[in-house]
Amino acid sequence: MVNIIGFDVGGVNIKGAFVSYAAQTVDSLKICSEFYPMWLHPLDELPNVLRRMIEGLAENRPIDAMGITMTAEVSDAYRSKIEGITHILTTFLDIEPQIMKRVISTHNSFITIEEALTDYLAIASANWVATALFVGKQFPKCILLDIGSTTTDIIPITNGLPDTIGKTDTDRFLNGELLYTGALRATIPSIVYKVPFRGKMCPISFEKFALIADVHLLLNHITPAEYTCETADGRDKTKLDALARLARIICADTNLLSEQEINEMAAYIYERQLDQIRESVTQVLMTHEGYDLTTPMVVTGLGGEFLAKKVAEQMGFQKIINLEQELGYEGSVAAPAAAIAILLAEECGGL
Repeated sequence: MVNIIGFDVGGVNIKGAFVSYAAQTVDSLKICSEFYPMWLHPLDELPNVLRRMIEGLAENRPIDAMGITMTAEVSDAYRSKIEGITHILTTFLDIEPQIMKRVISTHNSFITIEEALTDYLAIASANWVATALFVGKQFPKCILLDIGSTTTDIIPITNGLPDTIGKTDTDRFLNGELLYTGALRATIPSIVYKVPFRGKMCPISFEKFALIADVHLLLNHITPAEYTCETADGRDKTKLDALARLARIICADTNLLSEQEINEMAAYIYERQLDQIRESVTQVLMTHEGYDLTTPMVVTGLGGEFLAKKVAEQMGFQKIINLEQELGYEGSVAAPAAAIAILLAEECGGL
């Protein structure tokens, strides 16, 4: 048996997975996630956060290896990607130095931290590679639609390997393979400029008065416990407070608008978010030969059901698989961390 920890170090959430693997089978899988906006904390706090997560995941069990991926290098905690990657990887080097560590890369393979430091663009924001490689083992030809708290990844998979045109975030943006919208942190002006109000389309304020998390809370897509980011106004994650935040996008409040009017605005914003995601999926279908509505769609992430699956159903995909069936709910929400742990466990199976 081998014990592996996988880390997905995001700019807002750090997710970890502990896997015990024996006889080519996952014996146990434990997930943890910590809300940690990187730009709000001194950089020298990161080692303590990671150590605390390692202790909580391992629970005094030996650790044979550690897999790493990240997206935090794009946060404004750092001036550049290379600065962020260097800080995060050297932090891992200093933590538990006796443990073997590997980083997932866009070469579809693990590389050492030393190799990653010299080929940093190959590991920058490459967490989607881990999920795609894991999914590709079970569904060699499919489209992976992973919608997390912040972003949407649309990843064609062929012969078990990611078949994206882009490898960097910017190139994936250009090709519709990355969309900056998710289940929690998207601002309302990133989705709509106007909302329906009393028979007219009312322009909205471009202030950060509310988040898409407020919309999904009001529509019962998420629970308060799943509202894991900070609210736009620092108030509670209740429907009453979400109603107030959403009313504010048209510079009103709950004394001026009815609950029904605010919920109608929420429903409209939700439909427009689905439109955004559907447009990107359509772009991927058009630019990747051999993919169509008969290609299986694998959905995962916090928005796996109410965003990814909904889009797949609206578009008419004939086969839709939720990765939750394979990894459980917590594992599907932290899919890159779980995937990197399992993939590395398979590589280390002979230890």
